[in-house]
Amino acid sequence: MTSSNPALPSSTDVLVVGAGPAGSSAAAWAARSGRDVVLADAAVFPRDKTCGDGLTPRAVAELDRLGLGEWVRGTARNRGLRLSGFGQELELEWPSRSFPAVGSAVPRTELDDRIRRVAVEAGAVMAEGAKAVSVTRDGNAVRSVTLQTGEGSHDIACRTLIVADGVRSTLGKQLGRQWHRDTAFGVAARAYITSARSDDEWISSHLELRDGAGTLQPGYGWVFPLNDGNINIGVGTLATATRPAPGALRPLLDLYTQQRRSEWELTGELRSVASALLPMGGAVSG
Repeated sequence: MTSSNPALPSSTDVLVVGAGPAGSSAAAWAARSGRDVVLADAAVFPRDKTCGDGLTPRAVAELDRLGLGEWVRGTARNRGLRLSGFGQELELEWPSRSFPAVGSAVPRTELDDRIRRVAVEAGAVMAEGAKAVSVTRDGNAVRSVTLQTGEGSHDIACRTLIVADGVRSTLGKQLGRQWHRDTAFGVAARAYITSARSDDEWISSHLELRDGAGTLQPGYGWVFPLNDGNINIGVGTLATATRPAPGALRPLLDLYTQQRRSEWELTGELRSVASALLPMGGAVSG
């Protein structure tokens, strides 16, 4: 825990574990409704998170509701999705019936910290560098959670527990969360690179993803302009426990970057290369 953290209470109405967009948003709304809230995360912010950084119109609308509308309107703006592959290219505008027909893209280092600060400003007590390691139960109910910090352990009793710290959550496993690896999940890698087209008004997905031998891969590549001189570029494939991802992603990402270098006027080398497993649909239960 950092020295900037306030003293943690011994009990709270709502304890949120995980200060990503989901956890911080939940903490903000709970605090705004008048509840005492503690928001805990194992990391110290700002911190990076492997992601394509894209924000759909639904996400933009939610950020507006949180009070971040003016901020997000000053970031990258896109009209929709450009799909390419097999000799075809389509530009699909975002639908406008339910949400504003505009998307965005913001690095998670900035996005997550912005939403986290909204929660704190609403009254949530932030615990950084605090990993949730165990729970105390009373029957089927969780009575308290133990947070491990640099200063030792701290037990917090809570009326409501929101677990929002990802599929690999230690706490989630204790509470019965399962990852069904026989169900398809994604394996993706992303990086940042300088581009003269970082203000492009479309996010792009290339559905014809091939390796160095020209073999078609079960996945796609993407380019998300960030409107700050950089793009988020990445590749993703599908896998299961019995059909693992085809080969290492870094060579595939390097090749995809070279294939896009002229089109996107890329300069320099890839930065902040990172990969992650992405459970989808029924891959996670409990």
